[in-house]
Amino acid sequence: MSFTDVVTPVLQHAARDPDHPAFIFGDRIVTYGELVDQGCRLASVLSDAGIAKGDCVALLSPNRPEFFSIYLGLAMIGAAIVPVNAEFAPHEIRYILEHSEARAIIRAGELAETVTEAHKGLRTPLPVEDLEALLARAAGAPVHTAPLAASGNDLALLCYTSGTTSTPKGVAASHANELASALAYGGMMGINPQDRVLVTLPLSFSYGFHAATYVALLSGATVLLAAKFHPRLALEAIETMRPTVFLGVPTMYAMMADVALKDARRYDMSSLRLAASSGAALNEQVIADCRDRLGLVVRPYYAMTEVRPIFSFDLRVEGEPPAGSVGRLIAPTQVRVVTETGQDAGVDEVGELWVRGPSFSGAYYRDPQRTSDSVVDGWFRTGDLVSRDAEGYYFIVGRTRDQIICGGAKIAPIEVEDALLTHPGIAAAAVVGSPDPVYGQVVKAVIVKEDPSLSVEDVLSYCSGRIAEYKVPRIVTFMDALPIAPSGKILKTALL
Repeated sequence: MSFTDVVTPVLQHAARDPDHPAFIFGDRIVTYGELVDQGCRLASVLSDAGIAKGDCVALLSPNRPEFFSIYLGLAMIGAAIVPVNAEFAPHEIRYILEHSEARAIIRAGELAETVTEAHKGLRTPLPVEDLEALLARAAGAPVHTAPLAASGNDLALLCYTSGTTSTPKGVAASHANELASALAYGGMMGINPQDRVLVTLPLSFSYGFHAATYVALLSGATVLLAAKFHPRLALEAIETMRPTVFLGVPTMYAMMADVALKDARRYDMSSLRLAASSGAALNEQVIADCRDRLGLVVRPYYAMTEVRPIFSFDLRVEGEPPAGSVGRLIAPTQVRVVTETGQDAGVDEVGELWVRGPSFSGAYYRDPQRTSDSVVDGWFRTGDLVSRDAEGYYFIVGRTRDQIICGGAKIAPIEVEDALLTHPGIAAAAVVGSPDPVYGQVVKAVIVKEDPSLSVEDVLSYCSGRIAEYKVPRIVTFMDALPIAPSGKILKTALL
């Protein structure tokens, strides 16, 4: 597969209808022609700045269309984009910059202070580009005319996702991985140039960057991009902008249904032919609330940053899916359900989900130990416990790994525990996910005090700024001692 195969869909849409909107962002309209033109000019500027084939460039910015012109510009010179969550604390950003071996940082102006703080501790200083200044230089730069430098197997996108360990995992995707995933998504959702896809998800996460936006662009659709998610603004955007597709996490749908209840009105969702949910388990109550309060049928599907998509219903047809199911297998992904004895599970038998397919690079980026722990003969061990019924529908029934999913965001408990244990007033701490009707789970910290005067407010204040805000515990309780299992491990099931 050549890089031309990968980039051709966007270029073809730009050539066929350069005036067709690629993005609508507030009062701005960015056409396909303008998107490609800016990408070509950014390729020239970035190349002149020393970015070359094989380099990784970190981007820290709130949602804006330029995410994708930068992605395109980097791809043209054979470099990869590393989107970094703008909510991360400086030390979290520093880890990603060092682990990815980023060649440079592009950051929005409002993140200057955060990036400066993150930059201070780097072993090797990096060039820092102000996003607005970079775009201004690109406006006057020539169009990049050199031959495309990337091939299908070159790194295109490097996303970092929290797991069960204290540091994020780098999930690398080549252009071939991205295209294979996008084609599967496009077929699953039936995206076409007439679609208008409302994106309120953060582009710094794979879900927002790839499943919602990249797939839409490769299909020639228009992306209605929001700066960030707000439930009432999302409902108003659906009424006024008339999108045909909306993708979200269960928490977003729960919040939207709650707004409709509080406003005592039925928002007009009639333009949507598809409302899909992923990132965490979709509660049956949320499905019912969206149907009753919004007249909206929300379709769950299952994907991971590592492999995507995996399971889905036919999102283009009517009909109620089996309660609790995440759907049937989506080709070309392959799966195994493996029991504790290492055998393939039978119908209605629970086992760990193993997956493989062309969207998976086969390894974590620069992380042989985690790769060894998670990949067996090319199969990725998801850590999710699933079962399959006689009709081929899959059901997520639990986790084998200690991970919290809060509003679709994955949180490693040990990362929060490590932050807590640096406080001199804390003798011991354990972190678990506490069930929540809106977020699915929230972070709960159970603490043994070293300082008797330590308060909940002290704990929350200490965590704020040391870890991203969404990782800060929502629930803090104190115990005289943590429960210990016979194995010597903390008995976390007793803390829920």
